[in-house]
Amino acid sequence: MKKRNLILASLMAGAFAMAVSACSSSDSGDSAGDTTAAQQSEGGESSQGSGDKISITFWHAMGGTNGEAVQQLVDDFNASQDEIEVHAEYQGTYDDTITKLKAAMQSGGFPDVCQMYDVGTKFMADSGFIIPVEDMFESTGYDKSTVMDVITSYYSVDGKQYAMPFNVSTPMLYYNKDVFQAAGLDPETPPTTYDQVLEYAKQIVDSKAAPVGYSQAIYGWFFEQQIAGLGQYYGNNENGRTGSITAVDFDQNGAGLKVMQMWKDMMDSGYCANYGTTTADTQTAFFSGQTAMIIESTAILKNATDSSPFEIGTGYLPRIEETEDGGVIIGGASLWLMNTGDQAKQDAAWKFIEYTTTPEAQAKWSMSTGYFAINPAAYEQEDMAAYIEENPNFMTAINQLEDSPVNNYTAGVLSGVQTESRLIFNEIIPQIYDGSMTPEEGVADLAQQVNSAIENYNASLQ
Repeated sequence: MKKRNLILASLMAGAFAMAVSACSSSDSGDSAGDTTAAQQSEGGESSQGSGDKISITFWHAMGGTNGEAVQQLVDDFNASQDEIEVHAEYQGTYDDTITKLKAAMQSGGFPDVCQMYDVGTKFMADSGFIIPVEDMFESTGYDKSTVMDVITSYYSVDGKQYAMPFNVSTPMLYYNKDVFQAAGLDPETPPTTYDQVLEYAKQIVDSKAAPVGYSQAIYGWFFEQQIAGLGQYYGNNENGRTGSITAVDFDQNGAGLKVMQMWKDMMDSGYCANYGTTTADTQTAFFSGQTAMIIESTAILKNATDSSPFEIGTGYLPRIEETEDGGVIIGGASLWLMNTGDQAKQDAAWKFIEYTTTPEAQAKWSMSTGYFAINPAAYEQEDMAAYIEENPNFMTAINQLEDSPVNNYTAGVLSGVQTESRLIFNEIIPQIYDGSMTPEEGVADLAQQVNSAIENYNASLQ
């Protein structure tokens, strides 16, 4: 309890700023359906719901179409057995959810299962309010290999899996095949490096096939991805995987400068354009044919296909340099088993989490949303196999993830201040673009500010 109080006192008093999620902006939905407080607390209401069923609460941050898919998943689970009744409650955006969860932790009430975005992992693990899902594996006979290693590695701390991946995405290249053909480029051969991206962008603009060759939103997640693609660490202690991050590493290993210089060179070329920090604005530029190539989350694939009046092509996230150790980091969110103090509810909550990983549930979830199926067996489901055959672009994301090595570069940044770090990054990049700050100055400024935030966070845990 002392650990819980220390963390909450420091984080709630001076909570670090919230950044956009690692998914597309459409994932967060709108404010409809917000709930204001947890439905149970430690030692609170009875486990029994309607009739003899155990009632549990599931907080999530999926709005719109994805929210409907969440409700369908819950309905399917409730219909699959007669012992447990899950109540899904939409909390707003990812940022809204973590803010409400922190408040609920202080007040003593919180849900039985909570969806939390990727950059909330360190906070959740440190909070003292969760039960690592791996603690449930042996007693329930759960096979850890059900979920791909490259996915579970993100949510593993000190060798133990803390959360169950749920909605999983990675960034990839989207391009306009019609524009490629008009520019004399092979529409079946996307660029694989940023040097090639610039070459393609030049040919597209010079041929007047499109006004802009390439665009990417100002987004700290992309910065982390491009560092991982270089086979380098964002933070020391191997991104916090061999010990807590005490300082960033990107200013020491050269990766930060390579990425910022690349972004600056692309924008200075005259063949690329910046549409700002709102990812939806870059997407709109692509859907309207204004720009021929963008990088975005795999989670927008279904929407991109439906929204574009041209044929879409997809490719792996381009690399600054080709490296054997480099790859992509997953984004999205995971499911956390909350320590409510009610054993019956905790067991019921785990059964629901376990259900979400089944091939049938994963196939249906993936087809409904565009997120990865985390269980490879889902791709063998008849409906899923037919879906992939009809949507070959879906295989790009799957293959890219499978081709990424499982190491601490691709495991992602385990930091309690990564949300704040992304916002700081978003403030620095425009200054590099307009020339008021050099890439070298940008790296130094980012490192200084993030190191200060890390120091404050680590001090709060003492």
